[in-house]
Amino acid sequence: MKRWLILFTVGCVAFAGVANAAVQQGDTEIDVLGSWFTQNGEEGIPDLDVLFVSARLGYFISDNIQVAGVGLGAWTDLFGTDVDIYAIGASAKYHFMPTNQMVPYIGGQILWGDIDTDAGDDDATLWGPVAGLRYELNAYNDFFVEYQYHVWDGDISDILDGGHAVFIGLIHQFK
Repeated sequence: MKRWLILFTVGCVAFAGVANAAVQQGDTEIDVLGSWFTQNGEEGIPDLDVLFVSARLGYFISDNIQVAGVGLGAWTDLFGTDVDIYAIGASAKYHFMPTNQMVPYIGGQILWGDIDTDAGDDDATLWGPVAGLRYELNAYNDFFVEYQYHVWDGDISDILDGGHAVFIGLIHQFK
């Protein structure tokens, strides 16, 4: 019984709040996320396995609303050809319950991308909704899990239809 009580107490302490606000107006933060995921191919084109890394520099214009600049890189192999995708753009997110240790959010993003292959370069637009949950580790750092749905427009839309991605990452706040 004592062991169970000790484990329960340690678990409660781990989830206890550590600061008075996870996010607030005027905060600037950088987050880095990464994943290995699959993009759905158009009919007759196989799905793609992709290594994806992204970083955002964001600013809270209110306690709930964040705007950010986004940069990403993605690397894959399509029909034996290396494909490198680099993109820059912007995102906006609305954070629910910003004073809690666990802060859910929803938002959207739009990026312009350059696709480099052995056959040449193409341009594309990547856009879509995002949803996530951030967990405050301490006053300056958060862990987060984020879902993104990707919609591709431009030259790459002949190859990629859309895709689902789940990312994990870390956030560092400059207060």
